[in-house]
Amino acid sequence: MKQSEIIEMLKDFLSGKMLRGELSEKIDNRLFDLRQKPNLTSEQELLSNLELYIHEVMEGYRSWDELYEYMVSIIEHNMSEHFVKTITLNTSATSKFQTVTRAIPVKDYRRDLSLV
Repeated sequence: MKQSEIIEMLKDFLSGKMLRGELSEKIDNRLFDLRQKPNLTSEQELLSNLELYIHEVMEGYRSWDELYEYMVSIIEHNMSEHFVKTITLNTSATSKFQTVTRAIPVKDYRRDLSLV
């Protein structure tokens, strides 16, 4: 499962397009496949953390708000990585290179969550 698919899955859950049971089932099915291999991948780590958060909410160890905040942080992190551009400029007067990093503003999904 690609990172973008995980993000879309989280967005669907947070917007109410996907139920918790469906989200858990998709995560569990993918983790079953990933756990057949001995290597820990970033996908497996992310999905395992999500699985744990969902389980802890269902057992009462965490609140739904904590789960939502965790999911939003995953989306924000992904979007900030995706939309950051780094440009290296050569200033001809000094022949030194200058690196400029510019991030494109990201929508605040927390405001949308208050409506859910």
